[in-house]
Amino acid sequence: MLLFCAIVGAAVSGQAAETDAAAGLSERERNMIRELEELKAADATALNPDDVMEERHIGTRVRWAGAVHDIERSRRGACLTIILARSGEYGEPRWTPDPTYQTFVACAAGVYDRDLVHEFTNVTIVGRVTGKQYIGMGGGGSDGPVVEIERLYRWSDCLAGDTTPICRQGFLTAEPVTGD
Repeated sequence: MLLFCAIVGAAVSGQAAETDAAAGLSERERNMIRELEELKAADATALNPDDVMEERHIGTRVRWAGAVHDIERSRRGACLTIILARSGEYGEPRWTPDPTYQTFVACAAGVYDRDLVHEFTNVTIVGRVTGKQYIGMGGGGSDGPVVEIERLYRWSDCLAGDTTPICRQGFLTAEPVTGD
């Protein structure tokens, strides 16, 4: 998130092209700005998970941010149970003192790198509501929406400038399931 703050400053000012030349942004940084703009422009409803529980919302496109609570892997792919966070202009998770108390399940037809997507990873999901299911957490639970993932954006919690693979921020692609 720290790297996000540094780079988004340039994009927010509306001077990305000017900043490229002036600040000498790297290809990686220009790509990050492009991806953030794509995430910001995602065509999605403003509804939250509690709002899409009715059958009439199946097929609704959403952009929700949060933290991975659990990952269930199967032969078809992975389903992530995500604790919803409020989100900012770019879809970034915004953790506030007032929790949302909302969860959702986001499923991919494949799996994500375990080093990059695991419990507590901050993500933004763009996808379509496909139904609902019971989501049990911490001795309780309730029904929550299920979303088919179209795009998953991983937010890094590394310090700006750290380029180690574990610090990857950006859109991730689910890889086919292999027998492991």
